[in-house]
Amino acid sequence: MPGIYSMMDISRWALQASTAHLDTISHNVANVNTPGYSRQSIVQATRSPELTREGWYGNGVEVVNVVQHVDRLLLGRITDKTSSMNYQDSRLAQLKRLESLANEAGDTSLGEEVTAFFSAWEAVSNNPESSAVRRALTDKAQNLINRFQTLHSDLRNIENDLDIYIKGAVEEANGICQRIAELNSQIVASENTYRTANDFRDERQRQLEKLSELMDIQWFEDVDGSVTVFGGKGKTLVQANYPKDGDRPLEFMPVDGEDRYQVVWQGVEDMAMDKDEISGGKLGAWLKVRDDDLPEMRDFLDKLSNNLISEVNKLHTQGAGLDKFTSVTGTYQGAGPNEPINNTSGEPPFGGLLQDGTLTMWVYEGGTRTKHEISVTAGESMASLATKINDAIDPVNRNFASVDSDNKFCLNASAGQEFLFAGDTSNVLAALGVNTFFTGDSVSNISLNADVASNVRNVAAGRVLEDGEHAAGDKRNALDLADLKDVETMENQDSSVKSDTFNESIIAWASSLGTKVASTKDNLKYAATATSELLDQRDSVSAVNLDEEMVKMVQQQRSYQMAAKLVTVADTLLATVLDMKS
Repeated sequence: MPGIYSMMDISRWALQASTAHLDTISHNVANVNTPGYSRQSIVQATRSPELTREGWYGNGVEVVNVVQHVDRLLLGRITDKTSSMNYQDSRLAQLKRLESLANEAGDTSLGEEVTAFFSAWEAVSNNPESSAVRRALTDKAQNLINRFQTLHSDLRNIENDLDIYIKGAVEEANGICQRIAELNSQIVASENTYRTANDFRDERQRQLEKLSELMDIQWFEDVDGSVTVFGGKGKTLVQANYPKDGDRPLEFMPVDGEDRYQVVWQGVEDMAMDKDEISGGKLGAWLKVRDDDLPEMRDFLDKLSNNLISEVNKLHTQGAGLDKFTSVTGTYQGAGPNEPINNTSGEPPFGGLLQDGTLTMWVYEGGTRTKHEISVTAGESMASLATKINDAIDPVNRNFASVDSDNKFCLNASAGQEFLFAGDTSNVLAALGVNTFFTGDSVSNISLNADVASNVRNVAAGRVLEDGEHAAGDKRNALDLADLKDVETMENQDSSVKSDTFNESIIAWASSLGTKVASTKDNLKYAATATSELLDQRDSVSAVNLDEEMVKMVQQQRSYQMAAKLVTVADTLLATVLDMKS
């Protein structure tokens, strides 16, 4: 019923409403620079009126709720784009590291080292008997080997770094998932009273965005206010209050059949989540670089070094150094004396070079020289090859050719004997590592043959003449090796046809990596622009505007002052009534 007391009561409600508004405005202003904070405001409504004889009289105002201004559909798009942007950014950073290794602009680039190596062979052809020129060749070869080994070491370091990054990201993701689950519990408990837990929701959204920085996620809000989060192809990371303390949705651990540790989802059963499943965020980028981009680079270097070893060795075995041999042992280990040299075990690594052909040798003894031509078949074993050589050269003692305990092929001349190689159309010498220039078969183990490294006179720059004469000044083999730089020995990147020289393939490789970096930069620019636009849209809905808050503050200040004035008026009226009674 209208009266002085109802007037005071209405004023009291007005004071409470204005105070609530001012509290919320203060909270907004205090968090104007808090990342992810969503502006809040008071929802107020008219209190239920009172019916009297004269009609309905109002009973003032009441605060109904404190709401946050958010576009929930927009939040899901933001996490998607955040994941994409961080994926491109993290991948670009690692691709730049790989690009720096493939930099062909410097004097010590791989292409320059290859060029210097073949130029050194040309220098040898101009002065085949000079030990200094031969030493310069082995120095250039060692520089090239060092460049290969440095690249291999750098790639391994990047690979190890990526493992450390991935492990750290998995730990961080587990912690974020646990925090989201905690916030789920707090939100569900708080909102049972039909009051929105605004600050808890803001923090949970920040955690979701942090998780999306690490990996691509999908999430939705359940009817009770909790969120369920999936990673990869439907792998549950958060559901209600899972994971709790001690629960780990993800692990970085060894997996059967995989060379390196994998990200494993620990759900109903452990399941590896590879680069194809985690395709966003920093984790996705690091897995992509580790399992795709880096192996692609290593594969090229392996092919390049393998082809270089193979082609150089095939030519080197055709020639002769300044000294004749009394013994030589192959550098490559076979699968066994009676196993085919071209078996599929990879022992020896260049067994696949073996083909039907002829191995030509000259044996020198007591001022005479004898030519021996040994027929070699593609299915030859070391034992059968040794038998053929012994049949031809040492039919009595049969000690000239043998296989040692390490399954390496050995040639040992009898006392007073020496020998040279005059040709090998079967490639058996290159397959077994006999009279070769390089050893190894990949970027990880390429090396200079110890026989050459220890004695440059063993550099096979010349060839034995048709009559078996050992002409020390012959340079035919060095010329062929120098010309190898212009031979198309490498497969083109777009086909399996050998249509590129060594340097052409290196340029194409560096160019391809540069194109990949440029493409990733473009993708990052697009993702960053899209993310920025979405954040601007969110700010237009959720951000705190200090000018607007100032207007609201003045408005509520005046409202509070007016309500307080009404209390004063009601108090004066009540005092007047009391004075009348006295």
